[in-house]
Amino acid sequence: MSVRKMLSLGLFAGLLAVTSQVSIPLPFVPVPVTIQVFVVLITGMVLGARGGTLCVGLWILLGSLGLPVFAQGKAGLAVLAGPTGGFLAGFLAAAYLVGRITESPELTLSRAGWATAAGILAIYAFGLAGFWASFKFFLHKPMGLAQAFELAVLPFLPLDIAKGLMAACIGVRVRRALISAGLAYDAKQ
Repeated sequence: MSVRKMLSLGLFAGLLAVTSQVSIPLPFVPVPVTIQVFVVLITGMVLGARGGTLCVGLWILLGSLGLPVFAQGKAGLAVLAGPTGGFLAGFLAAAYLVGRITESPELTLSRAGWATAAGILAIYAFGLAGFWASFKFFLHKPMGLAQAFELAVLPFLPLDIAKGLMAACIGVRVRRALISAGLAYDAKQ
């Protein structure tokens, strides 16, 4: 791996760690509002499927090893098994999907929009499953999937749609600039 690629991965992992600290806790659910979704979507679009997945994986590894890089300064393996653990897995899937869909040199705003929508759906699919499972199996507080959806998805949906639209608009411009400069990641890298 080239030095430029390693620096890019580290830069985006650091950006994800810093933006994770910008969170707004909600009193009725243990999942805070963060900028993480936006950064994960941009990361996949700029670094591609492989680079985006490696970057998000690095961030999760650092948090798992005890560095306070997760939302609200949390760290450790307990976070992976807690109510937000599924969202972390969803971030991996989202970075891959967004990167895979947008790796084409002919990236359009429409394609970027579909990519961010796919990424958000992946985040919610993994996040909802993890949220529900953490309450059922680890916290021993059974809840139905509908209730889990109302707590872990519904309050965040409008903001995440806005984050996805912003990521698509910004990501297309950044990706085009990188392609023009000969610095864009592609599927072969």
